[in-house]
Amino acid sequence: MARRSWHKSADTRAEILDEAERQLQAVGYADMTIGSIAKALGMSPANVFKNFGNKAGLIDAVALRWVMEIDDAIDTTADIPSASRRLRAMAHLILKTHLARGETPARLAIMIGFGSTPPPSALAFFHRLLHRLERLIEEGVSAGEFAPCDGPVTAAAVCDCLITILDPAAVLRGRSIFTIEEMTRKCDHLIDFVIRGLSHRA
Repeated sequence: MARRSWHKSADTRAEILDEAERQLQAVGYADMTIGSIAKALGMSPANVFKNFGNKAGLIDAVALRWVMEIDDAIDTTADIPSASRRLRAMAHLILKTHLARGETPARLAIMIGFGSTPPPSALAFFHRLLHRLERLIEEGVSAGEFAPCDGPVTAAAVCDCLITILDPAAVLRGRSIFTIEEMTRKCDHLIDFVIRGLSHRA
């Protein structure tokens, strides 16, 4: 491909990220390189480095794209008055976002799990999610929906219970076995289980 002139811009970054996602899907994390992306786009590798620093920075930017979609989806639940209903809506929106994204986030999560450090954006998202759940649980306790509990410990336990919804790799494995309708029902069953646990009073 003939080399084109490039400049640092939102459009340039978006094209690089689009190509990175395409290659992650097509050839995987190990074979996706700064050089292969630059070649596919007809640009100098220096332009990729200029925009993202290195491969780790590029992967983090890809992860940031995904988690911002989930953050935006979760934000739409803010006005739901019931903590139980808000938790259910959050879980369904996270599942829906993972399903819409397809295999790339899952494959990246699996490959990173084999020895690499998770992207900072993904770690930051998980911490934000824990804080969101902690606040949601505290609001549920204040409203009388949930039994008194240790907020941080309970939020972490809820994440563990919902791991098949939160983890894109788990969603991909589920998608190979179940239909989307079945996965949606399973999501409801998990939320029913979690809400019963949050509501239980000894």
